[in-house]
Amino acid sequence: MTRLFVIIVATFALLSGTALAQGTLAERGPFGVGAMYGMTGPNPRYLAGVTAKYFLDETQALDGAVLRRLSSKNDWYIWADYLYHFRSLITVESGELPVYVGIGGRLKLQESNEDKFGVRFPVGLAYEFAGVPIDVFLEVVPIWDAALSYDFDLEGGLGVRFYF
Repeated sequence: MTRLFVIIVATFALLSGTALAQGTLAERGPFGVGAMYGMTGPNPRYLAGVTAKYFLDETQALDGAVLRRLSSKNDWYIWADYLYHFRSLITVESGELPVYVGIGGRLKLQESNEDKFGVRFPVGLAYEFAGVPIDVFLEVVPIWDAALSYDFDLEGGLGVRFYF
Protein backbone atom coordinates (compact mmCIF):
# COMPACT_ATOMS: atom_id res chain seq x y z
CA MET A 1 0.00 0.00 0.00
CA THR A 2 2.93 2.35 0.64
CA ARG A 3 4.13 1.70 -2.91
CA LEU A 4 0.66 2.64 -4.21
CA PHE A 5 0.78 5.90 -2.21
CA VAL A 6 4.17 6.82 -3.73
CA ILE A 7 2.92 6.01 -7.26
CA ILE A 8 -0.18 8.17 -6.80
CA VAL A 9 1.82 11.12 -5.41
CA ALA A 10 4.38 10.86 -8.24
CA THR A 11 1.60 10.74 -10.85
CA PHE A 12 -0.02 13.89 -9.50
CA ALA A 13 3.36 15.65 -9.36
CA LEU A 14 3.99 14.80 -13.02
CA LEU A 15 0.51 15.92 -14.03
CA SER A 16 1.01 19.23 -12.25
CA GLY A 17 3.92 20.07 -14.51
CA THR A 18 1.62 20.06 -17.54
CA ALA A 19 -1.29 21.88 -15.90
CA LEU A 20 -2.31 25.31 -17.17
CA ALA A 21 -1.77 28.31 -14.94
CA GLN A 22 -4.88 28.86 -12.88
CA GLY A 23 -5.47 31.57 -10.30
CA THR A 24 -8.59 30.99 -8.27
CA LEU A 25 -10.32 27.92 -7.00
CA ALA A 26 -13.15 28.44 -9.48
CA GLU A 27 -10.68 28.49 -12.37
CA ARG A 28 -8.95 25.28 -11.37
CA GLY A 29 -12.07 23.29 -10.45
CA PRO A 30 -13.85 22.54 -7.18
CA PHE A 31 -13.21 18.78 -7.01
CA GLY A 32 -9.93 17.25 -5.89
CA VAL A 33 -8.84 13.64 -5.53
CA GLY A 34 -5.55 12.27 -4.26
CA ALA A 35 -3.62 10.10 -1.85
CA MET A 36 -3.30 10.27 1.93
CA TYR A 37 -1.04 8.71 4.51
CA GLY A 38 -1.97 8.89 8.16
CA MET A 39 -1.56 7.57 11.66
CA THR A 40 -4.04 6.90 14.41
CA GLY A 41 -3.38 6.48 18.12
CA PRO A 42 -2.99 5.95 21.03
CA ASN A 43 -1.30 2.72 19.84
CA PRO A 44 0.19 3.80 16.48
CA ARG A 45 -1.51 2.31 13.43
CA TYR A 46 -0.47 3.50 9.99
CA LEU A 47 -3.03 4.13 7.26
CA ALA A 48 -2.94 4.85 3.52
CA GLY A 49 -5.62 5.38 0.91
CA VAL A 50 -7.53 7.86 -1.21
CA THR A 51 -9.01 11.22 -0.31
CA ALA A 52 -11.40 13.57 -2.08
CA LYS A 53 -12.52 17.16 -1.48
CA TYR A 54 -15.28 19.26 -3.00
CA PHE A 55 -15.37 23.02 -2.48
CA LEU A 56 -18.88 24.47 -2.10
CA ASP A 57 -17.38 27.98 -2.35
CA GLU A 58 -14.05 29.64 -1.52
CA THR A 59 -14.32 28.90 2.24
CA GLN A 60 -16.56 25.83 2.63
CA ALA A 61 -15.80 22.28 1.53
CA LEU A 62 -16.74 18.66 2.02
CA ASP A 63 -13.99 16.08 2.20
CA GLY A 64 -13.72 12.38 2.77
CA ALA A 65 -11.33 9.47 2.68
CA VAL A 66 -11.15 5.70 2.55
CA LEU A 67 -7.97 4.39 4.16
CA ARG A 68 -6.76 0.92 5.01
CA ARG A 69 -4.58 0.03 7.95
CA LEU A 70 -1.22 -1.01 6.50
CA SER A 71 -0.69 -3.91 8.91
CA SER A 72 -4.14 -5.43 8.27
CA LYS A 73 -6.11 -6.28 5.16
CA ASN A 74 -9.46 -5.89 6.88
CA ASP A 75 -9.20 -2.68 8.96
CA TRP A 76 -10.78 0.27 7.13
CA TYR A 77 -11.22 3.92 8.11
CA ILE A 78 -13.93 5.81 6.23
CA TRP A 79 -14.86 9.41 6.95
CA ALA A 80 -16.53 12.56 5.70
CA ASP A 81 -16.16 16.11 7.03
CA TYR A 82 -17.53 19.59 6.57
CA LEU A 83 -14.61 22.08 6.52
CA TYR A 84 -14.37 25.85 6.86
CA HIS A 85 -11.22 27.55 5.49
CA PHE A 86 -9.69 30.72 6.95
CA ARG A 87 -7.84 32.03 3.89
CA SER A 88 -6.37 35.24 5.30
CA LEU A 89 -4.79 33.99 8.55
CA ILE A 90 -1.47 33.05 6.92
CA THR A 91 -0.16 34.86 3.85
CA VAL A 92 2.47 33.42 1.53
CA GLU A 93 4.28 34.89 -1.48
CA SER A 94 2.97 32.30 -3.93
CA GLY A 95 -0.20 30.24 -3.67
CA GLU A 96 -2.41 30.15 -0.58
CA LEU A 97 -2.10 28.54 2.85
CA PRO A 98 -5.56 28.36 4.41
CA VAL A 99 -6.12 27.05 7.91
CA TYR A 100 -9.21 24.88 8.14
CA VAL A 101 -11.42 23.47 10.88
CA GLY A 102 -14.41 21.21 10.65
CA ILE A 103 -16.65 18.49 11.95
CA GLY A 104 -17.50 15.10 10.53
CA GLY A 105 -17.94 11.42 11.14
CA ARG A 106 -15.69 8.38 10.94
CA LEU A 107 -16.52 4.71 10.63
CA LYS A 108 -13.76 2.34 11.73
CA LEU A 109 -14.33 -1.20 10.46
CA GLN A 110 -11.98 -3.59 12.25
CA GLU A 111 -10.93 -7.16 11.62
CA SER A 112 -11.69 -7.92 15.27
CA ASN A 113 -15.36 -6.91 14.72
CA GLU A 114 -14.94 -4.05 17.22
CA ASP A 115 -16.34 -1.53 14.74
CA LYS A 116 -16.68 2.07 15.95
CA PHE A 117 -18.34 5.29 14.88
CA GLY A 118 -16.68 8.54 15.88
CA VAL A 119 -17.20 12.27 15.61
CA ARG A 120 -14.18 14.00 13.98
CA PHE A 121 -12.92 17.54 14.66
CA PRO A 122 -10.27 18.16 11.94
CA VAL A 123 -7.82 21.06 12.15
CA GLY A 124 -5.32 21.51 9.33
CA LEU A 125 -3.29 23.47 6.81
CA ALA A 126 -3.60 23.09 3.04
CA TYR A 127 -1.00 24.67 0.76
CA GLU A 128 -2.65 25.48 -2.57
CA PHE A 129 0.00 25.90 -5.26
CA ALA A 130 -0.14 28.92 -7.59
CA GLY A 131 -0.47 27.99 -11.23
CA VAL A 132 -1.21 24.28 -10.75
CA PRO A 133 -4.40 22.57 -9.52
CA ILE A 134 -2.78 20.81 -6.55
CA ASP A 135 -2.88 21.15 -2.78
CA VAL A 136 -0.83 19.45 -0.09
CA PHE A 137 -2.37 19.19 3.34
CA LEU A 138 -1.50 18.27 6.91
CA GLU A 139 -4.14 17.76 9.57
CA VAL A 140 -4.65 16.66 13.16
CA VAL A 141 -8.01 15.19 14.09
CA PRO A 142 -9.33 14.61 17.60
CA ILE A 143 -12.05 11.94 17.48
CA TRP A 144 -14.73 11.11 19.98
CA ASP A 145 -15.61 7.44 19.46
CA ALA A 146 -19.13 6.43 20.39
CA ALA A 147 -19.78 2.72 20.92
CA LEU A 148 -21.19 0.86 23.90
CA SER A 149 -18.59 2.85 25.82
CA TYR A 150 -17.05 6.19 24.94
CA ASP A 151 -13.44 6.66 23.91
CA PHE A 152 -11.17 9.44 22.69
CA ASP A 153 -8.75 8.99 19.80
CA LEU A 154 -6.37 11.16 17.82
CA GLU A 155 -5.51 10.87 14.13
CA GLY A 156 -3.37 12.81 11.74
CA GLY A 157 -2.54 12.72 8.09
CA LEU A 158 -0.61 14.12 5.19
CA GLY A 159 -1.83 14.06 1.61
CA VAL A 160 -1.95 15.58 -1.84
CA ARG A 161 -4.89 16.25 -4.16
CA PHE A 162 -5.20 17.11 -7.87
CA TYR A 163 -8.14 19.37 -8.75
CA PHE A 164 -10.26 19.39 -11.87
